[in-house]
Amino acid sequence: MKNYKLSVQPYKGTKDYFPLDMAKRNYLFNIWRQTAIEFGYEEYDTPIIEDANIYRAKSGDELANTQLYNFVDKGGREVAIRPEMTPSVARLIAQKVNELPKPIRWFSIDKFYRYEKPQKGRSREFFQLNIDMFGIANITAETEIFQFINTVMEKIKAPKSSWKVYVNNRYLMDYLFEKILKLKAEQIPQVARAIDNFTKMEPNNFKDFLKDIGLDKLQIEKLMDFISMDLKGLYALKDQSKGAEELIKLFDLCEQLELTNFEFKPYIMRGIAYYTGTVIEMFDVGSSENPRALFGGGRYDDLLDIFDKPKIPAFGIGWGSVTMEDFMNTYKLFPDSTNITTTKVLITLVNKKDLVKNMELANYLRSEGINTENILEENDLRKQLSYGSKKKIPFVIFVEEDKYVVRDMTTGEQIEVAEKEDLIQHLTK
Repeated sequence: MKNYKLSVQPYKGTKDYFPLDMAKRNYLFNIWRQTAIEFGYEEYDTPIIEDANIYRAKSGDELANTQLYNFVDKGGREVAIRPEMTPSVARLIAQKVNELPKPIRWFSIDKFYRYEKPQKGRSREFFQLNIDMFGIANITAETEIFQFINTVMEKIKAPKSSWKVYVNNRYLMDYLFEKILKLKAEQIPQVARAIDNFTKMEPNNFKDFLKDIGLDKLQIEKLMDFISMDLKGLYALKDQSKGAEELIKLFDLCEQLELTNFEFKPYIMRGIAYYTGTVIEMFDVGSSENPRALFGGGRYDDLLDIFDKPKIPAFGIGWGSVTMEDFMNTYKLFPDSTNITTTKVLITLVNKKDLVKNMELANYLRSEGINTENILEENDLRKQLSYGSKKKIPFVIFVEEDKYVVRDMTTGEQIEVAEKEDLIQHLTK
């Protein structure tokens, strides 16, 4: 048998989560989950593998042809590890679309894989919150998701100056392509791709690129004027463009609800092929450390078409963990390790004859909602205290013959109580 030298590192583009990493991840995920539940959304899940054709049908060539982890299973079926959730949740909705009460508010927090070049803010394995509303055709669905985003950012205590959500509308861009620029059908995907990269290019290089794909001088001037337009510029188009009309209504609601971190940007395109109306991307605008979008989303009213089901309006976002963890680290938004530690109490063991008594005490404390860890082998007391200190456990209990001694590991203060019931008030203060 050949001897293999195995690496202790994870597969390229993936990450090991040690306990402190897990505590940080859970901190974010718990905020996502609790906030979604507060807004009336229900949690769902899907298999991590799907028929590969579900992604070819609607997710675009780049994702389906270059980023899928796909293989042929033993039954001869081509399957893929899910790179995103939207086609899967559409499949679920399609199964029971006539049975589910509308609107449908669903969310999930799941793991995904894409075969792409790992870099800062982008990995091959990532977790993502997906939160979607089905059954609301007007922009009130967008507004509620905007409120959800704002609430999450408030809960993590993100500075208002650190983030913005940029908003556009695909119908508005259709108006640009078809009515203003009068593009040929084969030019539209190229121009759309160019606009999607507008902020990553120097202005002259951007214009040269537009010239290379066939736009004349007047078309380039019109496009540059359009993507420099502010919200006021939309009013001149509201009777001509469905997208302009929707954006005006959306930002009117944002103003009434004091959602000030949401701005119109006519160069936001979003690359996924199934988006229809509103599209959004959130950015870190307070630092240069997170150059990529933190997340994106949009309206996808036509996705059930791939399952031969009637259309159902839908709006949702996919909020990735990798870019969000980078953002939170940049602004130091994670609680320190003391507050993240889940164990509240460590019970020391000086004499092995006390083990059963200690275990009984631990069970009592756990029944009262206090996370408790027992020392299971006799050891030097200093080593036990050092262990508790390294794990950031806030309280240590010494079990003596006729009393319990509680030490606050932060202040060093100690108190003595005679009955275990009296411990609770000191451990929950």
